[in-house]
Amino acid sequence: MRPSLFQLSPLAALVAAVFSTQVQAQSVSINGLILDQDGKAIEQARVHVHGRQQYVYADKNGRFTIQAPADAELHISAKGYGDQFVKVADAQSDQLKIQLEAGGLERIVVAASGLHHYDLEMANPVSVLSGEELSRKTEPTIGETLKSMPGVHSNYYGPVAASPILRGLDGPRVRILNNGLDSADVSRIGPDHAITADAITTEQIEVLRGPSTLLYGSGAVGGVVNVVDNRLPRQLRPASTQIETRYSSGADEKTAALAHDGGQEQIAWHFDGFKRKTNNYDVPDFTNDEGESTNQLANSWLDNSAVNGGLSWITDKGLLGFSVGHIDSEYGIPGHHHHHEEHEEDEHEEDEHEEEESHQEDGVFARVKQDRYGLAGELYKPFAGIETLSFNSALTRYQHHEIEGGAIGTTFKNDSFESRFTAEHETFAGWHGVVGYHLRQSDYKAIGDEAFTPDSKTDSHALFVLEERGFGDFTAQLGARIEQVDYKASGIEFEHHHDEDAEEHQAENVKNDFTAASASAGLVWNFQPGYNWALSVSRSERAPSAAELYSNGAHIATQTYELGLAYALDADGEISKSETDFKKEVANNIDLTLRKFEGDFTFTYNLFYNKVHNYLYMRDSGLTMADLEAHEEEGHEEEHDHEHEGEEFSIFHYQQQDATLYGAEFAMAYQLTAEQELEFFIDSVRAKLDNGGDLPRIPPVKAGAGYSYSAQDWSATIDWTHYMKQNRVAAGESATGSYQILDLGFSYYFNLNDLDLTAFAKANNLTDELGFVHSSFIKEDAPLPGRSFTLGLKARF
Repeated sequence: MRPSLFQLSPLAALVAAVFSTQVQAQSVSINGLILDQDGKAIEQARVHVHGRQQYVYADKNGRFTIQAPADAELHISAKGYGDQFVKVADAQSDQLKIQLEAGGLERIVVAASGLHHYDLEMANPVSVLSGEELSRKTEPTIGETLKSMPGVHSNYYGPVAASPILRGLDGPRVRILNNGLDSADVSRIGPDHAITADAITTEQIEVLRGPSTLLYGSGAVGGVVNVVDNRLPRQLRPASTQIETRYSSGADEKTAALAHDGGQEQIAWHFDGFKRKTNNYDVPDFTNDEGESTNQLANSWLDNSAVNGGLSWITDKGLLGFSVGHIDSEYGIPGHHHHHEEHEEDEHEEDEHEEEESHQEDGVFARVKQDRYGLAGELYKPFAGIETLSFNSALTRYQHHEIEGGAIGTTFKNDSFESRFTAEHETFAGWHGVVGYHLRQSDYKAIGDEAFTPDSKTDSHALFVLEERGFGDFTAQLGARIEQVDYKASGIEFEHHHDEDAEEHQAENVKNDFTAASASAGLVWNFQPGYNWALSVSRSERAPSAAELYSNGAHIATQTYELGLAYALDADGEISKSETDFKKEVANNIDLTLRKFEGDFTFTYNLFYNKVHNYLYMRDSGLTMADLEAHEEEGHEEEHDHEHEGEEFSIFHYQQQDATLYGAEFAMAYQLTAEQELEFFIDSVRAKLDNGGDLPRIPPVKAGAGYSYSAQDWSATIDWTHYMKQNRVAAGESATGSYQILDLGFSYYFNLNDLDLTAFAKANNLTDELGFVHSSFIKEDAPLPGRSFTLGLKARF
């Protein structure tokens, strides 16, 4: 039976409770003005209701209006300014006037923290991209948008599919969330599968590094990326609309986006959507896999769009909201195309429209559709001892076709349901925290030539608790999670045989279950004003994913034959059922952080050490698909074109060994004057197997510097990033050289009648540097984009 948003009685009970609540006039409408020390308005300053996920931004005149409980505390912050806390009850009038002092780091509420923590209060490292900085760094993929953050890299399957790598970990070890719930795409299974979440219509993106994110799954030992938008409104806001258009020369990119928020009485609504279209990306001159010199990344075009909407009923006692979203996306898959002479095109096609239509003939491309339905509710102070009861649920239908020559070669489907119930309790014996239940169900199917993973159903049930307590200058944070994961896979063939005379081998249905227990503890010490130390220790158990267990087939995208942990492979290329017991991956992690967050000079320094028992990775077996074919009789190798073309694909077999990962991340900012700021960052990760050898595709050391100037009507930025060479490689893996990227940005702010306008220009990779991403599966064939220029215009009204 397919999961339903209303299938759980606790959910229905909570919905009924919210609707049956009597509306009482205990909330107040607060108007305010936010200024700097010189009395100038601070645009886009953030006003947050402390302890709740409610916030608004100041307009171009520094003014804001927010609904909040009469006993609430407001937190006011802005980039480049020290923040303030203001109690509503202490306000002398309905009109608040707040002045912020320049200098210091902006505190940002981390929605994924579970306890409304600010980023500077958390024991584990967190980075947040929001506001103008998010707009300036937005790229068509989440991985490329975030890659300049300390500790974050991109696995880069061309500009069309790039996922974030956190501290050398990606895939199922990094959870991609949308408003706290899994994105429910298949990006965790293959690097050529794009993440469905998009940065252009989001409000902030949160990156939590390290395996202490127990709200979202013990499997997220690398961390969590949470994409936060206002799709399901949680605050009554005055009507506002933002429209953005941009053009980029590097791929002839044309993008348009719109976001609208509004509210009246107790009803709030939201709508957003975007449309993006590109041709193949220009790259610096390089020699491709066919030995030809080219300045374009073949099959790297994309054409995607999305539309989202939400409606919420908001009272002083709680809220109930519903959202719906639809995604349509088509994109070429670099390195995944097959070269047919009849499909070759004249590079100087006169008719641009015909050139765009020919993309589908250039090679394999993906066609993705996703429908997502969300339901969430909050009930404030329902009874003594409980501050908030809440739930958040999403039902997702995902379909991904890979198409070649007009025919569907492979189809991936994933129907999923996820729901989280939490109860946040008031302080008890000095402890304040949240307890909850988390349910995840998915029905995954793969059909066609590249169905290297079998159909599987996953059910996960978890209980979790997060608690914190203050001890003077110290804050202790404790967490625990116990999770039951059940897999049911169908159509498993444990022997590789195509010989008609051989004994037939029946496909099997397989069940596996795991119980994963995880715990974390953290301590934050504010040892003097503007400084704190943070220590986080955790033990996190991760059940192997269905793909890691049951994969058995050629994966054309990575040019490998992937064989799961459930199979044995002998030296002659014979595949059989593994007799080895599957083991949970156990990560023991220590994080030490030093922060300075007040004054003109601020910094954050992180050290981490992660000892992982039974680390799951793909090891090069030394065999190829040709060795598998050697067991078949002559005359059968022509049955599948992919088999013949992929005879030289290496067989990568999932193995478990102990591994150690450690490294450092450092970021600093220096406010030279009220207008000028310097920034610098560096990160590194070392990853090796305990019995010798390095883990594959580990990112190199990355360092960067930036300069920004902000005037009244304009701002400018210069960003430089240096990627060092990486020669610590796994067996069979090639090294990559160093390269550096220089980006420039300029924005001009002006008004036209009632329109608040921002015109912006960017120059990416200004020096046209040739760079190959070490963590990419197709690094030799997919360099980073070359020099490109972007022009854009944003309008708010």
